[in-house]
Amino acid sequence: MTESIHGVRAGTVECPVDGERLTAVLAQADADRRAVCIAGGATKLGWGNRPERLDLLVSTREMRSRCDVDADDLIVTASAGFTVAEVRMRARQAGRVLPLDAGCPDRATVGGVAATGDQGARGAGYGRVRDLALGLKATLADGTQVKFGGRTMKNVAGYDMSKLFVGSFGVLGVITEVTFRLLPRPEAHGMLVIPSPSFEEAAALVARILHSGLQPLVLQIIPPSLAVRPGTSTPLTGSKAQGECILLAGFAGHPAALDRSLADVSGWSQTRETVQLADEDMEAILDNLAGRGAGGGDQAPPHDEALVRVRAAVPVSETCRFADAALSLGQVHGLALEYQVNAGSGIVDLWEVDRQDSTDRARALTDWVVAAREAATARGGGLAVVAGLLSLAAGLDAWGETGASVRLMKAIKQRFDPHRTLNPGRFVGGI
Repeated sequence: MTESIHGVRAGTVECPVDGERLTAVLAQADADRRAVCIAGGATKLGWGNRPERLDLLVSTREMRSRCDVDADDLIVTASAGFTVAEVRMRARQAGRVLPLDAGCPDRATVGGVAATGDQGARGAGYGRVRDLALGLKATLADGTQVKFGGRTMKNVAGYDMSKLFVGSFGVLGVITEVTFRLLPRPEAHGMLVIPSPSFEEAAALVARILHSGLQPLVLQIIPPSLAVRPGTSTPLTGSKAQGECILLAGFAGHPAALDRSLADVSGWSQTRETVQLADEDMEAILDNLAGRGAGGGDQAPPHDEALVRVRAAVPVSETCRFADAALSLGQVHGLALEYQVNAGSGIVDLWEVDRQDSTDRARALTDWVVAAREAATARGGGLAVVAGLLSLAAGLDAWGETGASVRLMKAIKQRFDPHRTLNPGRFVGGI
């Protein structure tokens, strides 16, 4: 595991195996006023700002004491160090589905996914990580162990603190265990691979699907360069003439309902090159894409290298319009960009293809990030730099402008971590 974040190297690395050891490590660091950054599988250390200080890096990857699947109650409780792939397999063996679709599932841990809220293409059907987490355990900066939420959706009275910890990037406490909701395993899966001659045409088909009453599991636009079979350069459509972009429309459920959904979307498309994938082929393609998105993966360099990636979150109704604007801005600034547009969840990942270092390139990248962030903000969303912050102009904030809600978050941070021990400066608003 890397020992640095955005060029700041940790003085010490600790990998506690249980809550007692973690409590001792954090309590001592807090007492000594040492700054602690947290990692799980280290797949998302490029997210967020450069830490103000980094005396100690704590990894939760060895915290693996519990992974219990309750198939009847549709829940799984797992220690922070289990990878998404491991918990997904255990749920599958019990006939259930873990509705997490994080980047690099074979390395990303459930603790890290809960801390970052990372959700990929299947988020269109699965929903947000915050809504899937029923409860969690965490250790605060002074070593205090806390527990929020529980085993069912009906146990919450008042504000659910577990939802505050999910997506908080470890600034409130170190997540040590999470209970997630599971889904029944659908009888069948199917996905259409639809080449489109233009982004506008793909967006029009997306709009029709969203307004049709259908419930897609996946609704994603990608460039042809990503629409290949895993481990090969073979196009998914079986043809080199794939068009300007590719729409992936995936569904799951009863076979008759699945066939009807796929037939409807196929009929609405204006191409005869549509390809249909089922079950294992569909899962393999989506897992491959999860490794190519903003979370990193085998195809991506380590997070500290000069590769700029951004992730925007906008209203679903604005997703395609924002993506089109961001790609056009990339052309204006002379950048070659790849993308994954999760049109069913409002998440857009974009990253540069050409990694040649130069002053002009750094300026162009910075100007593009600023312009794309303004486009996202104008549409009611936001944009974060999730890799390559060192390749941009010094002082550029990874998160951008913050709203009034950051004041509440700062107040909670002060309550839980008054010495600013955990991840200082890494999160929104310099928290």
